Amino acid sequence: MSDYYRQTYVLERVNDLKAIRYVCYEDIRTGKFCVSSGEFLFAPEAAETLSFHAVNQSEQFIKEGMGKWFDTLLEAVEDFAPVMTSERER
Repeated sequence: MSDYYRQTYVLERVNDLKAIRYVCYEDIRTGKFCVSSGEFLFAPEAAETLSFHAVNQSEQFIKEGMGKWFDTLLEAVEDFAPVMTSERER
């Protein structure tokens, strides 16, 4: 039987010009959540940059799969957020 996932984004506003977009997945069968990556977005953002992120997300999903699974989306994001800390402060 196949595994099915729903992709969703969670956005964290860092300041007036920067946000973090967490790329999240929900396992449709179990209802658990994971964060596969985080991306910094800047205002204004070029269309090419957004396309680049979309291609990277697809490749990462296919090649690397998922990370740790959590019961709630918030738990998954809070677990992943420290990965983004060094860049958040810039």
